[in-house]
Amino acid sequence: MEAEFHDHQLIPIWKSFTFTCDVCGKEGKGTPYMCQLCSFWVHGRCAYQFPRIIKVVRHKHLLHLTHSSLEFHQSDSRFCQICVRKVDTHYGLYYCSRCDFTAHLDCAMENKENINLQKFKDEDEVLKPNESVDSTTYNVKKFNMREDGTKIVTEIKHFSHKHDLKLTDEVLNNQKCDGCVRAILPPFYSCVNCNFFLHESCANLPKKKQHPLHQHPLTLQPMEPSMHFWCHACLRSCNGFTYQCEKCWFNLDVQCSMISEILIHPGHEHQLLLSSIPSEQNCSCCASSIYPIFRCTTCDFALDFRCATMPHSTRYKQHEHPFALSYRTEDDSGEYYCDICEEERWDSKYWFYYCEDCSYPAHPDCIIGKYPNYKFGGVYKFKHHSHPLTFIEETKDCPRCNKCNGSCEELIYQCAQCNFYIHKDCI
Repeated sequence: MEAEFHDHQLIPIWKSFTFTCDVCGKEGKGTPYMCQLCSFWVHGRCAYQFPRIIKVVRHKHLLHLTHSSLEFHQSDSRFCQICVRKVDTHYGLYYCSRCDFTAHLDCAMENKENINLQKFKDEDEVLKPNESVDSTTYNVKKFNMREDGTKIVTEIKHFSHKHDLKLTDEVLNNQKCDGCVRAILPPFYSCVNCNFFLHESCANLPKKKQHPLHQHPLTLQPMEPSMHFWCHACLRSCNGFTYQCEKCWFNLDVQCSMISEILIHPGHEHQLLLSSIPSEQNCSCCASSIYPIFRCTTCDFALDFRCATMPHSTRYKQHEHPFALSYRTEDDSGEYYCDICEEERWDSKYWFYYCEDCSYPAHPDCIIGKYPNYKFGGVYKFKHHSHPLTFIEETKDCPRCNKCNGSCEELIYQCAQCNFYIHKDCI
């Protein structure tokens, strides 16, 4: 028998006995295949299951199958850079010698990229989207020159908005950026005609982006007024900008799209690596079981995208001071409550928001709200109604939807002129 990853002929041993496969590292009872030159033992299924060369979504080069008979002289303390679990280098693994990238056999197969390897030279990298071609998202209308020669763009026409936007340093409270849907902070661009704001950094987002969670290039897209999307990283619904795959409708919100494979977070002392393989390990900061997740190779710590993208500082309604994201309990009392909902924060290990000036702790959901990735208050025109409609989070009196007649409680459009209400999904 000839295996793609082995240079010598493999001979079947027609006797059933217990052995350890030199490729998968699993012990089993059966009839193995053996290489007499290398003293190499392998399951029959492993001999044809794993290709010699593979391309995975998470890495730009080809990975080569390496096993014990090839004398892989590397440290035993290695981690698979797909699942962030330890790899036993005495058995089979996929490896890129140029980048020292290691992956379990099964992890690589689960993240296998469907490309024609015959057209892929080993020294080549996967071509990333050319950000120099059609990469600009706005046209410059006006600019100023500083004394040092730096150009400051003061007015732009952004592809996501019909009006020109002007750069301002004015501080705004309780307003959100239409791109990342986070609290607006100076400097930012604003529209003098409507309630549209865009951080300077969001205005400069690239039109095309490659992300380790997806094999295809992603394109920056604004949302239509009645539309929203589900982010595949944090699993939250959002009505801001999305990085979208035009082939398979994969979406990432702006915050999640900016996180790379290696995360340095002030809430943990070690660096964290992105794992896109489902596992039983939950987020250490909120106990959620969603994935992908970031894992620590030094200790048993994990962080999901929801916690990784929580703002480090934020405001809450009319509270005079900002709240900072806190990673440790505020005292040693052993009793911890949220001062907004007045319910117990039942696990002191979980992150919370805290106002140092007022000694005011609160649940993250109580501070950032049930829909942190939505911007409310926008006024839009629809063909279904003669007046402009305002997108609001909730109503107190729960009126009836004018289309489905159901109760309007959350995520609704409202016409203040004629007492008209309609669900977001009914619009």
